Amino acid sequence: MVAGPSGDGPLPQNGYTHHVGSSFRFLSPGDSARVNLNPLISRPIRDLLKGRRFDVVHMHEPFLGFIGPAFMSNTDSVKVGTFHTWREGPHIPYIAFWPLVVYWNRRLDGRVVVSEAARRTISRYVKAEYRLIPNGVDFHRFACPAEAAPPAHLADQRPTLLFVGRIEARKGIPYLLKAYKLVKERVPEARLVIVGEGGLKDEYRRLAAEMGLADVHFEGYVPPDLLPAYYQRADVFCSPSTVNESFGITLLEAMAAHAPAVATSINGLNTLGENGVTGVIVPPKDPEAMADGVMQLLDDRALARRLADAAQERARRYDWEEVARELLAYYEELGA
Repeated sequence: MVAGPSGDGPLPQNGYTHHVGSSFRFLSPGDSARVNLNPLISRPIRDLLKGRRFDVVHMHEPFLGFIGPAFMSNTDSVKVGTFHTWREGPHIPYIAFWPLVVYWNRRLDGRVVVSEAARRTISRYVKAEYRLIPNGVDFHRFACPAEAAPPAHLADQRPTLLFVGRIEARKGIPYLLKAYKLVKERVPEARLVIVGEGGLKDEYRRLAAEMGLADVHFEGYVPPDLLPAYYQRADVFCSPSTVNESFGITLLEAMAAHAPAVATSINGLNTLGENGVTGVIVPPKDPEAMADGVMQLLDDRALARRLADAAQERARRYDWEEVARELLAYYEELGA
């Protein structure tokens, strides 16, 4: 069993996803996280577990909200927690509930971190052994030629910069807009495509207009079956994250799709790899550096292909089949 807070949108209708309670977005530095703060959540979780026997109960961010603690309190299965969070500064919930965190940690049999940045964060508060098993990607879905064609307005050969992700503060979109303005001065035919939803979308659309930027396309939500075509159409994928991102899922998808990438060091070092080998890594909140990185890839297409080749090979190691094998081996090591 895998346990965690629900995301946006309707619940999957698949016969094995069980809804035991609602969650809400809890604001944290630069972004938000879904949590459940209802202590009564333990009752429906206890009812769910009653009469069922799981070899492993795997919880994501097991110390936040009441979902993880409720599962840990109501099962004698092997219990595994995965930690995703990165904080450069203090992690306020861990500090506020530190005695409970220490107590709940004793109930875990195994601990997984998705990156070294996530390990550094959790190990400041809980000294324990952590297994590094990264997030994954459906490699072949993004690497194989897209079944769907890119939308008609992107079907020409104009240089295209792409961002995919939630439209929230930590993603650094204002810095991307500033970088795009510099690129646009040097490559007037360039355009910027922004895919994703979030509470700041309208604000950033207004900001682009106030900056006098032309050819900025806010695509909003793109269905999963169309997303590979966007990545494969991009001349440069931009990941301008500014804070608190331990692993870049959309960056990994772009790598799998063979899109040359420019990323900040916030998630670039954890996901993209090595500057000048698998992509271009620049400091966060530095529009000039990001613009220079984009121009480097637009001006030298041989370099862009070479970096994209290396990044795609790196992404192959993150295919879900590989990640699943690592997880299964860890479960067996823990006695499941």
